[in-house]
Amino acid sequence: MIFDVETNERSAFARPFDVCVIGSGPAGITLARRLAGRGLDVALMEGGGLEWSEESQAVYAGESVGLSSPDLDIARVRCLGGSSGHWNGLCRAFEAADMRPRPQNPLSGWPITRADLDPYQAEVAEILDLVPASDDVPPANPDPPQDGFRQVWYWRSAPTRFGEKYLDEFKRTERIALGVQANLVDLRLDDDLTRVTGAVFRGYAADDPGFTVRARHYCLCTGGYENPRLLLNFTSQIPAGIGNQNDLVGRYFCDHLRMQVGEVLFSATPEAEVRYFTPTEEFLAEHRTLNIVLHLDHYRRKALSLPEELMRSTQCAVPFVERLVEAMTGDALQCDRGGLEDWLASRDSVANPWGRVVVNSEQALNPESRVTLAETRDAFGLQRIRLNWQTREIDTRTLQDTTLAFAAHLAERNVGRARLYDSILGAQPLLAAVADGQQVSGWHHMCTTRMSDDPKTGVVDRNCRVHGIANLHVGGSSVFSTPGFQNPTYTIVQLALRLGD
Repeated sequence: MIFDVETNERSAFARPFDVCVIGSGPAGITLARRLAGRGLDVALMEGGGLEWSEESQAVYAGESVGLSSPDLDIARVRCLGGSSGHWNGLCRAFEAADMRPRPQNPLSGWPITRADLDPYQAEVAEILDLVPASDDVPPANPDPPQDGFRQVWYWRSAPTRFGEKYLDEFKRTERIALGVQANLVDLRLDDDLTRVTGAVFRGYAADDPGFTVRARHYCLCTGGYENPRLLLNFTSQIPAGIGNQNDLVGRYFCDHLRMQVGEVLFSATPEAEVRYFTPTEEFLAEHRTLNIVLHLDHYRRKALSLPEELMRSTQCAVPFVERLVEAMTGDALQCDRGGLEDWLASRDSVANPWGRVVVNSEQALNPESRVTLAETRDAFGLQRIRLNWQTREIDTRTLQDTTLAFAAHLAERNVGRARLYDSILGAQPLLAAVADGQQVSGWHHMCTTRMSDDPKTGVVDRNCRVHGIANLHVGGSSVFSTPGFQNPTYTIVQLALRLGD
């Protein structure tokens, strides 16, 4: 049943529940449905409404002081269905090796393995309505890796919008009490500070006294930004915040480093519009780099202007002229693309098939890349988020070494000629890409309450339970131990099913 706490439908939450799930994105909805299917009574609490609203999104506003990232109040969706409301649907399970330690990434390695998540593949496919991502389906016997790279394949969701898919089910089911416009403002602990005794919620009215939901277990599923922000805000009984006894809540923030790195003139028209490649484990060990996926996209390019490209070739031929033009116009010439050669190729897109290379790279664990609290406060008096997204030298080296090797791979296999952008070849490729107008974030917020059996290196244990709190769990990508290169929704749903079990 669905209850809007703004219209005083709060009596539905006066009774005790088996589990209180906070957040109705893919993690929260999957978990709530799993528990209800096992006969448990669930309070599923959502701070937004059934649809997007400016009032709800404003709670996500905050400060970003590190590497440029999307505005925090648009990077997530705060209503029923959560950020499934704007994801692109690309899905792939973690590689088994991505869940094991790699020496080039200290603290890497999950306390669980790929085998712990594999049993949920069929259910995830049904929940996400998965189909092959393109007409390029995996063959029965894939080609062996060549020159340190192997082709991989993805699945795609429509994409499934969880709020739309499960709305009618929530209206009917008696096992789930869905509360909307219910904003979590505190978690209350017992005298020993080892168990949650109640979750305090408020509506949007300034004079709302709030109400408390009581349950045997609680699970925070509000996203990679919001999970740590809320835990850090709940200081009424533990000054450092709940679960933060080792100053780890909010640390190790990771996003996928996504950028366009170059263009390709193919030797022949590719059979598939998009193909995906990753380096082999041998390549990663030899180069001491992180995992990364390279999207090889084929496009039918638009015809270029002869006068414009002739001028570009002339101006870019002499470094002094390039500097002079930049000084006169205030704009740097794009000398790594276009020009007379490209104009000739663009005249016949069939004879000169063209594409681009886009990368989605794993980020190294970095304790200084973190979510903390800003001085400003939201409508409920909680401190807003302050995101300081930081990278390490290995992140730059991963982008550069892998991209250069992949360009050589394309040439050696006679797939095509790659022209890499100056931004990827420079000393600071991420900053150069941002300066060139690229968004280098994958919009995937991970690892801020990371999973580890050791409370000195993680916030939750292998069962997503907060260290030191017997009945508080966390769901979503904030519990990822490392980010891998895969879009996170598939793994989020796997973990939610496992947590329910």
